[in-house]
Amino acid sequence: MSPPKKRLKKLNPKSLKTLDQIIKGFPILDIQGPSNPIVQSICYDSRRASSNTLFVAIRGENTDGERFIGESINNGATIIIAESSYSPSLVPDLENITYIQVQNCREALSYLSSQFYDKPSKKLKLFGVTGTNGKTTVVYLLESIFEALGNSVGVIGTVNSRFSGKARSSSMTTPESLNLNRVLSEMVENGIDYCFLEVSSHALAMQRVDNLEFETILFTNLTRDHLDFHPTFEDYKETKKSLFKKFPNAKAVVNIDDFTGLEIVNENTSINFFKTSVENEADIRATDIRLTPKETQWTLRTTLGNREIRSKLLGLHNVYNQLTAAAGAFTQKVPLEIIVKGLEKISNIPGRFESIDKGQPFSVIVDYAHTDDALTNILRASKTVTKSKVILVFGCGGDRDRGKRPRMGEVAITGADQIIVTSDNPRTEDPDKIIDDICRGFPENAQENTDYIRIPDRRKAIEYSIKIAQPGDLILIAGKGHENYQVLSTETIPFDDREIASSALDKRLENP
Repeated sequence: MSPPKKRLKKLNPKSLKTLDQIIKGFPILDIQGPSNPIVQSICYDSRRASSNTLFVAIRGENTDGERFIGESINNGATIIIAESSYSPSLVPDLENITYIQVQNCREALSYLSSQFYDKPSKKLKLFGVTGTNGKTTVVYLLESIFEALGNSVGVIGTVNSRFSGKARSSSMTTPESLNLNRVLSEMVENGIDYCFLEVSSHALAMQRVDNLEFETILFTNLTRDHLDFHPTFEDYKETKKSLFKKFPNAKAVVNIDDFTGLEIVNENTSINFFKTSVENEADIRATDIRLTPKETQWTLRTTLGNREIRSKLLGLHNVYNQLTAAAGAFTQKVPLEIIVKGLEKISNIPGRFESIDKGQPFSVIVDYAHTDDALTNILRASKTVTKSKVILVFGCGGDRDRGKRPRMGEVAITGADQIIVTSDNPRTEDPDKIIDDICRGFPENAQENTDYIRIPDRRKAIEYSIKIAQPGDLILIAGKGHENYQVLSTETIPFDDREIASSALDKRLENP
C-alpha cells in the first residue's frame, strides 16, 4: 500500500502496551495464536512494519491490505488484524503470530490507534470543520483567534499540519486515523491546548475520525463535489451530515443559510446548535456587509453584543467563513474583542484568493476554487476588486467527477470576461477530453478564440494570461491554489501556480 508522502515522527507511548490493553472493549470475531503479545507499534502499510508491530489489513480504494500480510510478517509484524477468517494461506505460523478477525478493519484501526496513543483527543480541545468549501480558511481563522487569546494551537488540514513552530505538508485533507492520533499525541506532548481539524467526507466515510472526542464541530456549506468517490450527491450529503450524528455531545456550529445546514439542525434536535446566518435570524449573524476592492467590512452580531469587522479577506464567501470561525470561538466564550482581533489579523491564506504582486499594473490572484460553487464565489469576489476585465485560467481534475466539468464551464462563461481553459491535474485522462467536457457548459454559440481559448499546457496558459493582461485587469488562476505539484498520467511533477505566475510576471516586467 502507498505510504504517506512524508513520514511522521514515530512516538513511543509512555509505556509499552499489550494487545489486551489496546483492544479491550472492541468487538472481535475470532482470535488465534499467542495471547496478549506486546504491541510496540501499529501500521497499515506493510513496509512500515517492524519488531512487535500490529498490522491492520485495511481495504483501500485500489488495493486490499490482506495481500500484504505476508510482507508485514517478514518485516517483523507479530499481530495481524483482518476481516477474513483465519487461513494458513494468510498466516501459516500461529506459533509466533496472533491473528484477529474483525468485522471492519477501518473501525479497528481507528479504535486501536486512539487506545495506543492514550486517547489524545481527550487531552486537548479538538475542533472539527466540515463542508464543501471554506474548511481551510475557517481553521486558519480559528488558529488566529485562539492564538490571540494566548492559547497554544495546532492545525491539521489541506495545506499542512502545524504546531509549535513546526509544519508538515499534507497528502490528504484528513489523515488516516493512525496518523491522526499520532499527530494529536505529539500535540499533547507539546502542550497544545486546541487543535483545529479539517474533516473531509472521505475521512467520515473511511472512519478516520471515529473514536475521537470533539469539543466543537462546525459546518460551512455543501455543494456538489467528490462524486468520483461518492456514488450520489445524496450519499455525499449524508456522509457530511454524519459528523453531527457521530458526535452528538460536541458543541455545534451550523450555517443555516445553507439548506443542508438546516437539515442538520432539524435532524439533530438534542444538539445545542450555535446557528450562523447572513440572510436569516440566528444566534450569530453578519449584517451591514460592505464589499470593497481593498477590504470587507461587516457587523458581527451576537447575543453578547455587536462588533465591527474590517477584514483583508475579500468576498461574501469569506464573510461566511469569518462568521463560522467567530461562532466557533463563541462556543468557548472567547471575548468579542479577541474574536475581532483574530479575524482582522489574517490578511491572506495560502492559495485562497492569494495575491501575486511584483509591482505589475494588474492583479494576479491564485485560488483553490475547484467546484462550481467555489468558482462562482471567487469570480464574484474578483468583480469587487476590479472594474476592468476578469481573465480566468482554470481546468478540472482528471479521474474525478466528470459531471461537474460542464457546470464549471457554465460558471466560467457567466462570471469571467475572458477564459483560458487549461489542465488541472489531468492524471490518467486526456487533457483535451477534459477540456471538451468543460466546454459543453458553454453556450452553443460560444466561439473558440473569441469567447474562450484552449491551452492544455497549464504553464503556457498562465504565461499567456499574464502576456495579454491590461492595466486594471484581474487574472484569476483557479483550481490548484496552494498545491505545489501537478499529476500527469501516473507522474507527479513540481508545479506551483504561484511560482509560475511570479516567474511570468518577472519576464513581462523585464521586457514590457
